[in-house]
Amino acid sequence: MAIIYNKPFSLTQNNLISVRPSDVTQTDMEFAHFMRLAESWLNDASESDRQMFRKCNGTEMEHIALKALKDVAPQTSFSVDNIKLVSGLHFPDIQAAGHFGVEVKSTKSDTWTSTGSSIVESTRIPDVSRIYMLFAKLGGKTPEFRCRPYEQCLSNIAVTHAPRYLIDMNLADNGEKNIFEKMSVEYDTFRMLGEKEKINSVRKYYMHANRAKGKYEMPWWMGDANTEVSSSIMIRFFNDLSMNEKSDIRARMLILFPELFGPKQDKYKRAALWMCSRYSVICSNLRDTFSAGGKVEEIGGVRFKCKMPQVLKTLYQNRGLIKYLLSNPDEALMQDVEDHWGENESQSLCLDKWFGLMQQVFDENNELKDVGLKELFVLWQ
Repeated sequence: MAIIYNKPFSLTQNNLISVRPSDVTQTDMEFAHFMRLAESWLNDASESDRQMFRKCNGTEMEHIALKALKDVAPQTSFSVDNIKLVSGLHFPDIQAAGHFGVEVKSTKSDTWTSTGSSIVESTRIPDVSRIYMLFAKLGGKTPEFRCRPYEQCLSNIAVTHAPRYLIDMNLADNGEKNIFEKMSVEYDTFRMLGEKEKINSVRKYYMHANRAKGKYEMPWWMGDANTEVSSSIMIRFFNDLSMNEKSDIRARMLILFPELFGPKQDKYKRAALWMCSRYSVICSNLRDTFSAGGKVEEIGGVRFKCKMPQVLKTLYQNRGLIKYLLSNPDEALMQDVEDHWGENESQSLCLDKWFGLMQQVFDENNELKDVGLKELFVLWQ
């Protein structure tokens, strides 16, 4: 159904930016009307020639979408001359009247989902402020098309060679939240962030969401964009690392994951995920890295009344590096502490803070409950 306006207006590259604030909603409504007409044009054309649409590749679909927009433009306030295809050079694929854009996506499957564009949007046309997704579902009995505001059909974020949006054209119908609603941020606010800020915002969202659900999951494809420590392009085994690399990673684990000294069977899970996420390193026998060798009665000149777990000796062997890191934390450790100890914990990062967290875990473990960690460290000087 066409939208009827009391007063006609013109959308051009020269005058759109100067419309009165009261006209902004009107221009958005006109763009929505424009896209509904294009959607109808495409679905009608598909009914007439299903086989031709089924054979289309992505590039061909962009040109068909451009033709649809130009064919229906005379029914709107958009000028045919101001609609152009910029695919391959910029985002989105089609620019209209300078400030409007259309991103064209297609799938050969009979589904309304697909992988979308990069969250970074490094090639975005600066003048484009409103974007619609034009989605072509080419599988199924008849190829179909849907048009939705861009941000309203981005369901989540995944990774190919870079973080990318996931598209779900059914979001508007099934009542599920888009990724920006989940992150509690407006799309127009998020898209204006710098690349590092975007990566960190998304990383923090997933870290906090998984922690709230009690899940052992981490965004391995997103290290902290503000630190110099980044995940290697190659996945390596812990046993193949140099002695210095092993020592550094092991000491950081002993700082970040006090549960390594606890009684739970799954106490190595978070540490294993962190090592993979932060360093692209995996270990098939992480338990042995801390506990191999059985129990001991004496560590560092201190003799115990009963045998102690080997992990306590591992702590002794790494005590110097642990104290150094806690006294001189780098940005990566500060960020990891915030992620794994809790929000803003990095602001109070210190040796005493760590002693307190560790002692809580010692107290829960029957084998370690009589050990005063802080006093033990003094004896190990």
